[in-house]
Amino acid sequence: MREEARRAHVDANVILRFLLGEPEDHAHSSKVIFDRASRAELTAVIHPVVCAEVIYVLTSPRLAAYPRRQVADVLRSCFALDGVEVVDRDVVLKALRQFEETNLDWVDCLLLHIRRKSPSTPSTKPWWLREEFTLITPTDVVS
Repeated sequence: MREEARRAHVDANVILRFLLGEPEDHAHSSKVIFDRASRAELTAVIHPVVCAEVIYVLTSPRLAAYPRRQVADVLRSCFALDGVEVVDRDVVLKALRQFEETNLDWVDCLLLHIRRKSPSTPSTKPWWLREEFTLITPTDVVS
């Protein structure tokens, strides 16, 4: 049963090795983790912060340099694997769609969709979602 499966929070390196297939020994270990998840031996939990590192590495011109659409497609496929749980899945998927369709950074897309999911409720909102908190960019500071 999935409820009884051990929850393993997956690091970006596990996902990157699984997707890129290198180095071979690390890729094999990563595949074992996802195979165990597919057999309900564990639940592979992926946090949006981990997605940030994965997306950075895969899209960075200095590193892997994959196109945004390809990265979004492969991550959606990874998230759909049996035994994979994505924290705030609906927010992550909406942010991923926006990321592939715009030039916004992943974190900007994620913050936007977190904000849309969590309307104003003064006593329970985290600090970054409070109305007095405004997301600014470097150009806002320089202007």
